[in-house]
Amino acid sequence: MADLNKAKAIEKYIFQNYKLTQPIFLTDFYSEFPDINQITIRSIIRRLIENERIIKISNGVFARTKSTSSLSKTEVRMKSVIEQKYLSNDEGQVIGYLSGINLANKLGLTTQTASVDLIISNNVSAKKREIMLKNNRYIVNSPRIAVNERNYKLMQVLDILTDFEKYSEYQLKYAAPKLLNYLKSSKINETELDDIVSAYPLVTQVKFYKMGGLNVLAQEQK
Repeated sequence: MADLNKAKAIEKYIFQNYKLTQPIFLTDFYSEFPDINQITIRSIIRRLIENERIIKISNGVFARTKSTSSLSKTEVRMKSVIEQKYLSNDEGQVIGYLSGINLANKLGLTTQTASVDLIISNNVSAKKREIMLKNNRYIVNSPRIAVNERNYKLMQVLDILTDFEKYSEYQLKYAAPKLLNYLKSSKINETELDDIVSAYPLVTQVKFYKMGGLNVLAQEQK
């Protein structure tokens, strides 16, 4: 395939598969065009940016531009970039979740917030990595067990319990109803439950069973 044809194929792929405010990841091109050298792909992307066909949002993240004027970078939501890269896959399946102090705030356990979001995701090769998107900083960590739609809420609760004293402004007996209520919609079988809970420290397991987590999940299975 000549370079011109390669460039046309990549540009066609962009405009057929991505909306204006939808983030485009460099790794998407690597997956879609495995027969094109990655250096060539990066060169084509640079030319598309120079010709104002796409814009660079952050390292490895791009977006289409409008035909009449350049799309503002602020129109591509950073939340959307994170969601599509680390929280769900192309089929909309859950592959990650929010954790840390901002999760505790969301669950009503603390009034504190953090400027850095902690994300747990299957889509990260390193144990822990830091990502900068514009002025937004994210810490992305790999999970103890592969994340899916059924188990992510349980893992969120277990994460909270693991660092409970750091995340919660309440004693466990007062925070437990909030955590248990959050777990009620989980659909997880007994085998999955045992595998996940046993992947956490013993002190976390004790807190989980002591607050009645097993009973709540058992009722949801009925």
